[in-house]
Amino acid sequence: MSTLTQDQHDKAVRFIATNRFPFPDQPAPSWPLHYRTYINTPTHPQIAIETPAGPHYPDIVIRDGSGRIREIGEVETDLDDPHLVARWAAASLAADDTTPTKARHLLIYVPQGREREAEALLETNAISYHALRGIRVAADGTVHVLPHKTLGNTKDHRPDSPPDVADDPVVEAIDDAAHDAVVRFLLAERFPFPGEGQETWPLDYHALANTRLHRRRPAVVAGEEVWPDIVVVDAADTIMKIGEVETEVGEASVARWRALSETVALEGHYEDPETGRPAKHFLLYVPAPLAEATRDLVARHGISCAGVRGYEVTRAGRVRLPVVLPPVVRDPA
Repeated sequence: MSTLTQDQHDKAVRFIATNRFPFPDQPAPSWPLHYRTYINTPTHPQIAIETPAGPHYPDIVIRDGSGRIREIGEVETDLDDPHLVARWAAASLAADDTTPTKARHLLIYVPQGREREAEALLETNAISYHALRGIRVAADGTVHVLPHKTLGNTKDHRPDSPPDVADDPVVEAIDDAAHDAVVRFLLAERFPFPGEGQETWPLDYHALANTRLHRRRPAVVAGEEVWPDIVVVDAADTIMKIGEVETEVGEASVARWRALSETVALEGHYEDPETGRPAKHFLLYVPAPLAEATRDLVARHGISCAGVRGYEVTRAGRVRLPVVLPPVVRDPA
């Protein structure tokens, strides 16, 4: 009988939240710009629903701009929890019913091979749900999402199941799809880091991605709006961190980098190992072969940067960060 470990569960939750809420190609208004995706974790319990057993924090909660819960996603490690049905029923009632069939926006993810068992529990207990999916997490951490049943909107009935790593080469040319894959990876694995506590990622921080389909939070530079790839805001909507994913690097980027660095409010925790000076929480992600040159460029122009990371992307969108360079805070050369 298949189950998920806690680590596999957590990996799946992060992947699903950043790759399917919304889908990469899902535009507004299908996914409204005011929707926000929240992940509840032991270190960051954010949004609860009421159940007969007391407050419960679903794995994934979608709220709209008014604070209303719209969608809920639950990733199960097993189906042996005595409160499982009650949790699902409460989550169903907490979600909206705006699907074409009026099925409620509850999405259930269970270990691959347990889909029919979960389906029987849902239908026997008359729980309205949008979708039921199987989940498998490979040894290398790749998450496979396998559609089983979709009752709310059939266009959501699609898998995420990349080929084996051996059959998935690294791409040399970074196109828009590869760039966006890096952004989603960073949202899942770096903003915040898995297990990062509230002392470095306060409960009111929220990471927003600006994509080709969803521009959510600009940085205002010299009176004009600039759209960084990742913006982290606090409850007052102050920009605390910025992550910028570049496909090319050159002098033409320097003015924008400087402006974005100066826009960030948070400074400290990261320090330049040579000068000991605290860095702004502005991070640059560039193709791995360009990482060293990027850090040199940042240092030469006196831009405060919490670190330069070199990435690589595979044909199927897997992302790795083989180059991690330290913070840099220098006076301009």
